Amino acid sequence: MIDPYGREITNLRISLTQDCNLRCFYCHREGEDQAIENTSLELDEVKRLLETASELGVYKVKYSGGEPLLHPEIENIVEYSSNLMDDVSLTTNGVLLGQKANTLSEAGLDRVNVSLDADNQQTYKKITDESKLYEVKRGIKRANEVGIYPVKINMLLMKGLNDDSIEEMINLASETGSILQIIEMTSNEEGKNRSFYQKYHISLKELATELGKRAVRTETRNMHARKKYFLENPEVEVELVRTMHNSKFCQNCTRLRVTSKAELKPCLLKTDNHVPVRKTIQNGGNIKDKFIEAIERREPYWGDGDG
Repeated sequence: MIDPYGREITNLRISLTQDCNLRCFYCHREGEDQAIENTSLELDEVKRLLETASELGVYKVKYSGGEPLLHPEIENIVEYSSNLMDDVSLTTNGVLLGQKANTLSEAGLDRVNVSLDADNQQTYKKITDESKLYEVKRGIKRANEVGIYPVKINMLLMKGLNDDSIEEMINLASETGSILQIIEMTSNEEGKNRSFYQKYHISLKELATELGKRAVRTETRNMHARKKYFLENPEVEVELVRTMHNSKFCQNCTRLRVTSKAELKPCLLKTDNHVPVRKTIQNGGNIKDKFIEAIERREPYWGDGDG
């Protein structure tokens, strides 16, 4: 699938459920409406979406939420995905990962991202409203033990909250053999969360400069043109995800999203161009046309003048 801007769609990101066992104050629910009731995709819906995406050339899928490990069919979903996709991964808060890592690995899970913004209980509780840091770190360790590799630790950087925790997170990633992915806080141009964004947003430009000085080598990923820094002391890989006003992020986006309400979502930051597919699936209709419609609606959120 090629969108109107010449970007090939190879990656599907599916939000399985809005259920979650943490209450992170910054959560944007994968770009879904904060006011919606908890919703989830059915196993049959996921199967139809995967089958159609595979027919159209998609070969990677990532599951998110909410918390995808709360979905009652998560192992079956991963197993079905592994028969259709070359790469199956998920993003989790890690609380249940220690319990489920082995069955997920057996089902065919290739990789996992664990959302963890600090390696100290006080800051962790302030962010998540829970005291589950031990369980999360146990989950990271267990995933490595059963061969789910690589484990990426997702750290959302927030001004005045965890921007002094970067070094401890670098050390944690090094100690656990994980990759540290530091993510910039996002906001759309409509500014619905503008005051929140202004309070907590911190640019990654200065950090990129510092990491560049420390790195023994750097690479740029195809996905979103993300920069990777390979450090030596301690030995660890750090990846930066710069979203805001970053035209390269959009130019190199190969991802189509699916919401937990069974809507195809062409862009993380846009909410007015979704393509509903639930009724079409329920009626046994042709959802391939819906995929094509969603692809045709894709356009870069940040233009060339945005950096």
